[in-house]
Amino acid sequence: MSPAEGAFKHAACVYTDDSQFLDTAQPFLTEGLALGEPVLAVTSPANLELLGAALGEHSGEVDYAESAFFGRRPPRRAAAFYRYWKGGDGRPRSGRVRILAEPVWAGRSAREIAAWTRMEAALNVTLAAAGISMICPYDARTTDAGIIADALRTHPVQVTGSTRNPSPQYADPAAFARSCDTRPLAQPPDGAETFAFDGDLRGLRRFIVGSADAHGVAGDRADMLVLAVSEVGAYLKDRWPASAAVRTWEQPGAVVCDFRQPGGSISDPFLGLRPAELVPGDGDGLWLANQICDWMDIRSDAEGCTIQLQIPSSHDQEMAAQPGIRYPA
Repeated sequence: MSPAEGAFKHAACVYTDDSQFLDTAQPFLTEGLALGEPVLAVTSPANLELLGAALGEHSGEVDYAESAFFGRRPPRRAAAFYRYWKGGDGRPRSGRVRILAEPVWAGRSAREIAAWTRMEAALNVTLAAAGISMICPYDARTTDAGIIADALRTHPVQVTGSTRNPSPQYADPAAFARSCDTRPLAQPPDGAETFAFDGDLRGLRRFIVGSADAHGVAGDRADMLVLAVSEVGAYLKDRWPASAAVRTWEQPGAVVCDFRQPGGSISDPFLGLRPAELVPGDGDGLWLANQICDWMDIRSDAEGCTIQLQIPSSHDQEMAAQPGIRYPA
């Protein structure tokens, strides 16, 4: 079953003015309300104002979120979509939900843009069974042409107003994801702390506690790093008998933990993005690590596989200014 035919419906809308945005967004949302579907609009503050005015008396029936705060990073964004479908109040929903989801592109680095476009491709696979109808608007006035071109490759359907057409540029999600993974990983500097991980998770945790302390990482940040590293260690331990080399170091703004597993190969480009369920699944621990860390990169080559984690260093002041924004309780 192709993504266009499955439970998850994923469409892109490229608009050039406010009227074009509303021509697509308003009927999409009002149709969902008429069908009794939960409806969520995630977009810019300006577009939220437009929608509120256009929906009139029905505006109070729609759930809203600003794009900048609904999933700070791609793994959390994907998890937030899944959580909304499952029922954010803990009560499983029946039927479909409808989501208007506009990403934020302004000011992003090339690495971030690659991660967000990669997530758009991944949704077609990781949410394939979810009963979600989603339209992702792209504002051509402010969004780079390359990003818009990728949007047509990561969404199986293009929508304008109420007209939907298959996207001829749509690419295989796995192939697209792999094309985003060509950036070289950070390399350990001379003097990086090293630990030979032979399956001893307790020893690994002690090593990471010491490394975090050496780099001035304490409190929640240290606890989350230990948890994420432990999950990666458990994943490797269950699959390969050979010892993995674990290295930690600090670079501007981040503490890096790098696992090099000789002889290992990870072929699933969506590992760490599939939402964890009550029934354990392959890679659930990596999903948790991906939720916790700012970055989790996975690469494989002839020598083995690498899993690299990054968390904010002690010099990052975002958490001090907004406690809990990185690591919610």
